[in-house]
Amino acid sequence: MKRILFSTWLLLVVSSISLQAQSGPVPASYGTMGMPPPPANYGAPTVPAYPNSMPPPSVGSTVMPPPLGSADPYAAPPPPNALSALPPQGTSPYGAPPPAPGAYGGTSDNSYGSAALPGIVNFNYVEFNYRYIQPKNRGLDGANTIGGTLSVALFEPLFLKFGAFWGSGEGDGTAAATNSDYDFAAIQAAVGFHTQLVDRRLQFSGEAGLMYANLESTNNSVNFSDGSIYVRPALRFAATEAIELQAGVTVSSADEYDSKVFDLSSYIRVLPKFDVGIGGDFGDSTRGFRGNLRYRW
Repeated sequence: MKRILFSTWLLLVVSSISLQAQSGPVPASYGTMGMPPPPANYGAPTVPAYPNSMPPPSVGSTVMPPPLGSADPYAAPPPPNALSALPPQGTSPYGAPPPAPGAYGGTSDNSYGSAALPGIVNFNYVEFNYRYIQPKNRGLDGANTIGGTLSVALFEPLFLKFGAFWGSGEGDGTAAATNSDYDFAAIQAAVGFHTQLVDRRLQFSGEAGLMYANLESTNNSVNFSDGSIYVRPALRFAATEAIELQAGVTVSSADEYDSKVFDLSSYIRVLPKFDVGIGGDFGDSTRGFRGNLRYRW
C-alpha cells in the first residue's frame, strides 16, 4: 500500500514540474545562434496605411472639383478658397494661353501668319524688281529699269520706306537719224502708318514723302529733273496665308513726271519668308509692268 501511495505522489510531482517548465519564460537562447524570438504577428501580411490615411480633397461650393481621373491621391489637398482647384490656364492640357493682342493667328505685329513666321502682310521687308517702263512721249521708246525698296517697321503703327530705280532706253529713230538714248533714275523716301480695317487680313496703309526723278536723253529735247512731294494711300489684303493683293494710288506735285499713278500688285509666298510678285503701274506720263522678289523678316 505504501509503495502504491509513494508511486502516485512521485508521478504527481514529476507532472507538476513538467507543466511548470512548459509554461515558464522562453530562454534567451531560443532559436538559432541566440537570435530573439519572432514577433507575435510573424508571417502576417502588412498593408501600409498611406495614402489611405490622407484626408480627402476639400471640395465645396467655392472650389471646383478636378476632372474625373485627374486627381493625384499623393498630393495634399489645396486650401479652400474662391479659386478653382484646377491648375492655371496654360499650365496643363486643360487650357491654352490666348493669342497675343493684335495677332491674327500668331504674331503681334498685325501680320497674317503663324507665331513663328512673319505674315505675308508685313512692313519689314526688302524688295527688288525689274520694271519695263513705256513713256507716253512718242520720242522715247520703252526703258528697262531695275530698282529696290526697303521698308522698316517702327513702333506701331509707323514704318519708313526708301526706294531707288534706274533704267535706260532708246528713242524713235528713222533711216536718216540716230536713235535717242536716254537714262532714267528716281529715288524716294517716306514715312507711313498702317491699320487694320474689317479684320487683320485687310490693312490700310498711307505714306507721305519726297521723290526725285531725272531723265537725260541725247538728240532729244525731252530732259528734266523733277523733285516732288507725294502721298500714297493703299490697301493690302491677305487672300490666304500665302497670297497678297495690293492696290494703291500715288499723287504727287511733279510737273514733268507722273503726277498720278495707280498701281496693282500680287504676291505669292514660295518660301517661309520669300515672295515673288507681279504688278503694273499706270500713270499720266508712263506705264510700266514689273516682276518683284521680296524678302520679309
